[in-house]
Amino acid sequence: MRALRLVLVVIAAAALGGSASEVWLLRVDGEIGRGTVSFIRTGLAQAEAAGAAAVVFEFATPGGYLDAAMACRDLILGAGVRTVAYVNREAYSAGALLALACERIYFAPGGVMGAATPVYFDASGEMRTASEKTVSAVRALFRATAEERGRDPDVAEAMVDPDVEVPGLVGRGKLLTLTALSAAEWGYSDGAAASLTALLAEAGLAGTVVREHHLRWVDSAVATLTTPWLASLLIAIGVLGLLWEVLTPGFGVAGAIGLAAFAVFFWAHNLAGLAGWESLVFLVAGIVAIVLEIFVFTATDFGLAGIAGLVLIGLGFYTAMIGPFTQPGQAGAALGAVSIALVVGLVLTVILLTRLPRSRLRLGGVILQTAITGRAGDKGQPVLTDWIGRSGVARTDLRPVGQAEFEGELVDVVAEEGFLPKGTEVEVVRDQGFRKVVRKRKEG
Repeated sequence: MRALRLVLVVIAAAALGGSASEVWLLRVDGEIGRGTVSFIRTGLAQAEAAGAAAVVFEFATPGGYLDAAMACRDLILGAGVRTVAYVNREAYSAGALLALACERIYFAPGGVMGAATPVYFDASGEMRTASEKTVSAVRALFRATAEERGRDPDVAEAMVDPDVEVPGLVGRGKLLTLTALSAAEWGYSDGAAASLTALLAEAGLAGTVVREHHLRWVDSAVATLTTPWLASLLIAIGVLGLLWEVLTPGFGVAGAIGLAAFAVFFWAHNLAGLAGWESLVFLVAGIVAIVLEIFVFTATDFGLAGIAGLVLIGLGFYTAMIGPFTQPGQAGAALGAVSIALVVGLVLTVILLTRLPRSRLRLGGVILQTAITGRAGDKGQPVLTDWIGRSGVARTDLRPVGQAEFEGELVDVVAEEGFLPKGTEVEVVRDQGFRKVVRKRKEG
């Protein structure tokens, strides 16, 4: 009977341990940036899916960007798996916030954590302390995180603001950085560990298999694609592609490239924890406004609806590139990138519409030419009506869609040449019922 009971105990232990025999290791070293958000998100998700016993974050970081740190902090607080911080050897600034968000904190000998006053670099490259408003917000963020994990919130605030005094630990005017010893005294350390193996033993995870989650190409791509210059390039390509498709019949390569550029932009910024639903709402509303400007308000030049559409599109991209703690320099760079991208996209669109349609190398030229320049012998030969040969005057720029006046009647028309300026004398060469195809009227 004793042997049978022993066998049953072993089987039960194996059944309980089963999927929880792994510990996932995420090393957070170097600067914490937007790629770190993607790295931590996927690491936590995969660890939860694998039924891991815990996720260990090993910190050796001087800090990083607050927007990225806040997104990572939210991921850690909301994790469905046990989280353990290993300060080996330093977790400064943003790293301190991530360590504080973990359920347990362990220090390597000589480990330090703190010094989290938010700073930024001015135009001359000098480091400056952030505004009082930013400092207050970050201080509240540290306090709330400490309260969530049952730690003294005053100690957390003292890491951010030198004006916070904690009697017996740090005086007013001094910024707090905890050592392994002081962290243990003030409840910010759950033990010391000279190695990862010692840490697992201290945390009650001895005997588990360590599986390291490495930085992937996706994480590096997110960090690269969210840089202002590359983000502005994606915006310009997207704007150019979609405007070109809106102004030409059918849907082709240009539109597909434009949509792909927008998708890549929002995919990267969403993984970085920046782009939300409000950004997509701005973008869609802007596109709708521009479509209405082109197809509904064609009797006038580019007006209020078009301008509002461009502003909404710009807001969509701008809000996707910044967060509540974006540094002033980054916010300025994001605004400049969006503005330049929109201007470049519009300028290139104008060039394409006024120049390329007259050459044989135009984008979408095959689709445009087939749609509006039928000839005798072509399939779908045009039906002769009393509109064929009628003369009129373009009352709007034909790009190629617009309006022309025929004996006092305004009619929607499409220019065979691709572009005709306002005031050009035109004649109807093809009658498609709801749309008349025109060309510039020749003298005589």
